[in-house]
Amino acid sequence: MLEEKIKNIIDKTKGKKASQNLAYDGTFIKVFKEEYIYPNGKNVIKERIIKNKGKNAVIVITRTIDNKYVLVVQNRVDENVSIEWPSGYIEENEEVEKGAKREVQEETGYIGDDAVVLDSVISSIGTENSKTFIAFIDRAKKQENQNLDEDEFVNYIEVTFEELSYLIDKKYILSSSNK
Repeated sequence: MLEEKIKNIIDKTKGKKASQNLAYDGTFIKVFKEEYIYPNGKNVIKERIIKNKGKNAVIVITRTIDNKYVLVVQNRVDENVSIEWPSGYIEENEEVEKGAKREVQEETGYIGDDAVVLDSVISSIGTENSKTFIAFIDRAKKQENQNLDEDEFVNYIEVTFEELSYLIDKKYILSSSNK
């Protein structure tokens, strides 16, 4: 009964794309201007963003064999430096778990147990549709050097759970929940 109800309301709500034009074509982001016709006949213009060719991303909560957490520190836009979980884009035909392990190794040199996908989110469903997965790697050990892309400059740090809580509470880690 619920399935039929949901399909019915989706059918009554779904618009049709009437046109699509490339508005901006950057090195990392493309912006499309799209026109939609709603079921009530109204035409609406929307912008759609495609980052890194529409690839999905992964954020990796990484805990070491000593029960510390591995964070990365890197430059972001507007001269900001962020402290965050290791993260990156999933390559074409790459499983999320393999991408999570690869990103942690590349950014930090740590290798751990298999990655477990905890959840996923579309961060801005109104303007894009690529997913960001949240994964967890446990029992990580420093085994290799970083293997960064040429446009990356990343440092990393190990912190205890108490230190992690402090960093989140004091808003040093802006990608985490901040009440």
